[in-house]
Amino acid sequence: MKSIWAALSLGCACAQLGLTLQVPFHAETVPQLSLSNPTKPLISARTEEYIQTILTKWNSTGLSVAVVRKDEGSPTGWRHEFGAYGIAKGNGSPMTPDSVFGIASNSKLFLAFSVGLLISNKTLAEERGKEIKWSTKIRDLIPEWGLMDEDMDRGVSLQDMLSHRTGMPRHDYSGVQREGGVSEMISTMRYLRPSAELRETFQYNNLMYETLSYLPQVLLNQTYESYIAQHMFDPLNMTSSTFSVAEAEAKGTLADGFQWDMQDHTRGENGTLLPTVPYFQRPGEEKTWAGAGGVLSSARDLATWVSMLLNDGRHPYTNETIIPADVVEHVAYGRSVSHGKPDFPELSPHVYGAGQWRYSYQGHDMIEHGGSNPGYKTQVARFPADNLGIITLSNEESGGRLIIESVKLRIAEEILGLKELDWNDRYEKKWRDEVEKYKQFTPRPSSPAKPSAAFQELSSKTFSHPAYGTLKPCVVPSSLSTSDFSPADPWRTHTHCTALLSSHPVQRILSASDLSIPTYIIPWKRTFATHLRLAHFDGNLFNVTVVWSNAEVREKEGNSYGEVATGNRGDLLVGLDELYEVEWVHGNGGDTEEGLAFKGGIWGKEGLDARSPGGAGKGSAEVWFESVEDDVSMMRNV
Repeated sequence: MKSIWAALSLGCACAQLGLTLQVPFHAETVPQLSLSNPTKPLISARTEEYIQTILTKWNSTGLSVAVVRKDEGSPTGWRHEFGAYGIAKGNGSPMTPDSVFGIASNSKLFLAFSVGLLISNKTLAEERGKEIKWSTKIRDLIPEWGLMDEDMDRGVSLQDMLSHRTGMPRHDYSGVQREGGVSEMISTMRYLRPSAELRETFQYNNLMYETLSYLPQVLLNQTYESYIAQHMFDPLNMTSSTFSVAEAEAKGTLADGFQWDMQDHTRGENGTLLPTVPYFQRPGEEKTWAGAGGVLSSARDLATWVSMLLNDGRHPYTNETIIPADVVEHVAYGRSVSHGKPDFPELSPHVYGAGQWRYSYQGHDMIEHGGSNPGYKTQVARFPADNLGIITLSNEESGGRLIIESVKLRIAEEILGLKELDWNDRYEKKWRDEVEKYKQFTPRPSSPAKPSAAFQELSSKTFSHPAYGTLKPCVVPSSLSTSDFSPADPWRTHTHCTALLSSHPVQRILSASDLSIPTYIIPWKRTFATHLRLAHFDGNLFNVTVVWSNAEVREKEGNSYGEVATGNRGDLLVGLDELYEVEWVHGNGGDTEEGLAFKGGIWGKEGLDARSPGGAGKGSAEVWFESVEDDVSMMRNV
């Protein structure tokens, strides 16, 4: 088995981090035959040169690559080749094929297979006295299940959830590790607003995969994590693969995910590339996320995984059945159209099965899925008719998502003898177009109207949503002018506001804020958020920024990583772009309910036929936080 294992020195990224450059190296080489060319490697020197070029171009940190192909001339019947480039950690340690990544939504195939195994479990069917089918309604299996729309509540099947056709938008910001785990998360979904009818359109939804991860517990009294380990990790000897953050960190092979600190496309700020240390979820916080995006794995383990997929669910070396062939085929069979029109002429429209996208590239059938966790971008693809699998794993947030796609397609082009296209150039153009869109926004009126209630009043309010949590806004005093105050009203504010506004992460948020505009900061602990920033726009409308910082967890765990190298405390602040809006609906003592109507896409609507509420007031809310009584506020003189 020839193992191409090189570490590329990334001058720009490493210099930014104050790191020592790594010298490229190669691992041991074992000669192996190839189906198409006995001497031609799967990862050629040209491919390696291409990888090095685009990593440098995008100032990206590291990439781990695996390419697998069936080979009748090999003693094992397979060729596995690996490439590792750049750095795995902020301390400069090199990437290897055994570096572990948060593979994010590439975890969904494991979940889909778990459902297929439960469906195939004849003993379970006998014990229940009834078979489970792909068409089985989820409400018949999980008592906590419930949705806002009664027809959707009754009608959603396992297949609907797996194929993202439930009618529900993402609602990702409702996600948080709850005391009651997945069971409690499921019970909150009845409070989430749908954006389409059942089976009307494709809308990607992580919550459905989280829900399905509860099935082994309900049906077998077994945790989802142990079920996957028993049926997939262990039989395939995927020793680096786990759901446990603590286990991955203890082994020392977990790659740091790099993100761009203080990046703000709206303001044209590129930010600084820093490692996300510690991992964005802490031990215990990852359990609810397990089914949707919780697998931690390496290129080496995933090479075995993809070989099993290419072998129709059988172990690549023993031919033992790991996943029944009909289940492997079922999950890859497209049932929802996610992209009805191809982005480029060489691609076909995309369909989605269960944890698998399917489309063609230059006439070759491809089945794949991507993954995106903070600091990680992953792609696991296979060409079933060509007996070819390609895995690309990046530990960098921005350019990484373009690199994994460009490298995947370049490898496929070379091995399959396809026309070589400049995918890096194409993706760069799309990326620049996206960045420009951030800068296209409606400017605040030169003489904006004030809200229907005094600015300081909002800072004394508490708002609540059963799934999205509680909001207690804290006004930034320096953002208010004398004319913004209501002389008749004292300034009431929450007891936590003084400490919050003086905290390190909030001071960083404020340093990137226009404090000539009335501004509020709200603590908001979510899986992908820690704070909200509200900046007044006009009348009762505010622009909303969802921010994530790891400063508090770093301080709690005593991390000092990066202080010397970067000249700062090493913590990250991401998400400074103003992407959403909120309307403060003020009751004014009348019949109108008071609350915050969040809109502008915060619920994650997708799909050609999905709809936004529109209008104003509570009815326009994608997410509605109602005003609730709060007895923990205090009086403060202005």
